[in-house]
Amino acid sequence: MLTTARCLVVGEALVDVVGGVPHPGGSPMNVAVGLSRLGLATRLLTRIGDDPHGRMLGEHLAREGVAVVPTSMRAGERTSRAVAVIGADGAAAYDFDIEWDVSAEVAIAEAAGVDVVHVGSLGAVLDPGADAVRAMIDAVPDGILRTYDPNIRGELLGPRAATTERVEAIMAASHIVKLSDEDAEWLYPGCPIDDVLARVIALGARLAVVTRGGDGCVSLIEGGTGPVEREAPPVQVVDTIGAGDSFMSGLIHGVVSGGLAPALAGDAFHPDARDLTQFERVTEAALAGAAVTVSRRGANPPRLSDLAISSR
Repeated sequence: MLTTARCLVVGEALVDVVGGVPHPGGSPMNVAVGLSRLGLATRLLTRIGDDPHGRMLGEHLAREGVAVVPTSMRAGERTSRAVAVIGADGAAAYDFDIEWDVSAEVAIAEAAGVDVVHVGSLGAVLDPGADAVRAMIDAVPDGILRTYDPNIRGELLGPRAATTERVEAIMAASHIVKLSDEDAEWLYPGCPIDDVLARVIALGARLAVVTRGGDGCVSLIEGGTGPVEREAPPVQVVDTIGAGDSFMSGLIHGVVSGGLAPALAGDAFHPDARDLTQFERVTEAALAGAAVTVSRRGANPPRLSDLAISSR
């Protein structure tokens, strides 16, 4: 389904080096590509150097139909990268070399002209760009859907307490928050997932989701009847790179295409039984998208045609 919704994604774009081979990567960029593949008009505000890796990212985004905000391209600067090591279970561990900064003025202006603003990962908490991202979030006009995926990389961040405070400030300003179970454990060590979801909702989010890899996800909606678990489709895992990003783009697409965004981003949110059922279907579709991604190598989010095939 094509929609007229306009999305702005703000966060890092980088090169994933897997087995010595560079691939386009970075959680927010993966989400932007996923949204575009699902039919949403998408712009990306990021930071890309004019080196060979940066040119590769620019070509990739152009092929995928993602419009790059012009100030994202940095003359004379290098492109960030992450060296990935794939374990026997397909899970990826990363060694990052990243720089991040954006203009608050540009971010605020870009956010004023869209229907959805998604903020992701290191771009939300890594200095010096984090302050600009926060200023943008605070300035987003009412009625625009705000979504957030922390995608915690603890090895790059400062003290846990300070990082958690920053993350929670963005959660409080977001309508949808998606965490992995690893994110939840890093932010709230030893805290049960149901309690993590309740905390995110108490902060101000209206839909909170914790993904659990092959075990599916658990979601909680403000005003709902309690946490809802959904199983992941069975799949042969090649690697898990980009799985959470595909889930995130699928979640946003499902909310927008299902007509749920105005209620989530409105002044008051009072979901009825029909709404709750629809949100459950959205999370199931997001899990299906993530399953497609893990069945093939690299951050390769699904198109609508892939999801139609996987649902047969």
